[in-house]
Amino acid sequence: MKKILVIGSLNMDVTLKVPHIPIEGETILAKDKSHNRGGKGANQAVAIRRLGANTSMIGAVGNDDFGKELLKGLKDEGIDTEGIIIKESDTGTAYINLDDDGKNNIVVYTGANFELTPEDIRSKEKIIKESDYCVFQLEIPQETVKEAVRICKKHGVKVIMNPAPAIKDLDDYIINNSDYMMPNESELEILSGQKLSEDNLLDICKLQIERGMENLIVTLGDKGSLYYNSEGYEFIDIIPTEVIDTTGAGDSFIGAFTNMISEGKTDLEALDYARYVASLTVSRAGAQKSLPNRDEADEFYRNNKMNV
Repeated sequence: MKKILVIGSLNMDVTLKVPHIPIEGETILAKDKSHNRGGKGANQAVAIRRLGANTSMIGAVGNDDFGKELLKGLKDEGIDTEGIIIKESDTGTAYINLDDDGKNNIVVYTGANFELTPEDIRSKEKIIKESDYCVFQLEIPQETVKEAVRICKKHGVKVIMNPAPAIKDLDDYIINNSDYMMPNESELEILSGQKLSEDNLLDICKLQIERGMENLIVTLGDKGSLYYNSEGYEFIDIIPTEVIDTTGAGDSFIGAFTNMISEGKTDLEALDYARYVASLTVSRAGAQKSLPNRDEADEFYRNNKMNV
């Protein structure tokens, strides 16, 4: 079995259920509040592990109750936590407004995540060396990501980059050494510095490939996703479902894609499976709570494949 490593963030999610997403200056009353384990890194690690892969994680949590709970959560999932570093600071926290239509906005307090240093990464080189694929996000410092990518390349580890939250001046080394770049629409706008439209989407993707991206996979919300590289492109439709909560959609999509390519599936086969997993995820509430296990995902895939 291939080994998949996730290097990234761990947050405690504080979710407020609201009637609508508030606009600037507006005060509204939340209908409910909940705490859930999250962080894009941890979410993707859980997504990958639940789909059956041998999964480990490198990241940082604070020396507090939230940090202890997040660490326990990873261990309970069967994720190797040897790479988790305890910092003398607060654990990262995400504040999520979730409306009745499943739409959300998120404010993240980075906490211990942004204390993960290049030196920390070098101290965990053995974990990276023993991995086959490494999944990243940008909720940790860019210089830390860059050092981790460098070590991945040194040992022939495939890099899957989810540039979230996007950085306008993302380091060219990261761009040129990522085997897969997986932004959503707004992240691609920031990376490219251009406003996206149906008319210019392909042109912008072409420019990113010329910039040095090897394989670009853009998630387009209810319009599906786009796979683009130097050999061509293909649009992948969504699998329609009743949307309850979109919070974990991107993380489950990336987790499923990574899992499938680690099992030897082609990129397009992996993307086909990933769209089913994402559809199943958004039909449930919560970030990590909504992520399906392998049996659930396979059953959903089999039952719905004949209808597409």
